Amino acid sequence: MIKRVAHRFCYLATSIPPIRPANLLPVLVMIMLWVGLRYCGVSENQAFVIGCVAAQAYTIWRNLPGAARSLQYVERGKPRMLIFPVSIIIVFAGVQLWIGSPLFTQRVLTFFCAFFLGVMIWGILREREMLERVVPKGRMSEQVSAPVSLLRINAIVAAIVIGVNETLIAFETLAVWISAMPILFLVLHAFYWLMVLSVLPAPDHQSRA
Repeated sequence: MIKRVAHRFCYLATSIPPIRPANLLPVLVMIMLWVGLRYCGVSENQAFVIGCVAAQAYTIWRNLPGAARSLQYVERGKPRMLIFPVSIIIVFAGVQLWIGSPLFTQRVLTFFCAFFLGVMIWGILREREMLERVVPKGRMSEQVSAPVSLLRINAIVAAIVIGVNETLIAFETLAVWISAMPILFLVLHAFYWLMVLSVLPAPDHQSRA
C-alpha cells in the first residue's frame, strides 16, 4: 500500500510539465517594471499599478492569437467578436492607470478570479448534464475510464488566488505582494498539475486497458 502510494506520488511529481517561458514573461515584466520604476524614483503606488497593468496587457496580447484561431476554427468571421472584449479590457486598463490606486488594481485580480470561480461553479452544477451530452448514457458503461472534468480543480485554484490576494491586501505591503505573487504562481503551477494528474487514470490502469 505504502509502496504503491509512494510510486504514485513519484509519478505525479516527475510528470509535472515545466513552465513555458512565455507564461513566465508577465510575471517578469511586472517585477522588472516595479524594480526599474522604483529605482528611477517613481512612487510606490505608480510603479505598482504600471507594472501590474503592463503584465495584464502582455498576458492578453499573448493569448489573443490563440483565441482568434479558435474562433476562426469554429466559424469564419468569428474573430471579429474579440473586438468588443478587447476594447473593454483596454478601457479597463486605462481606468486603472487613471485611478492609480494599488488597491483597485489588486482587487481587479480578485474580481476576475471571483468571476472565473462563479463560471466554474455554474459548470460544476451542470456538469452531469454536459457530460451526458458529450458521452451518451448508453455509452458511459463502455468507457474505459470515466470522463475527467477539471472544473473543480480550476475552482480550487481560483479560490486559492482570491484567498492569498485578499490576505496580502489586508496584512502586507505592496513590495511583499510583488514578491509573493511570483512564488504563488510557481506553487500553483505545481499544485494544478498534481491535481490534474491525480484525477487521471494511473499508469498501471492505462497499461491494463
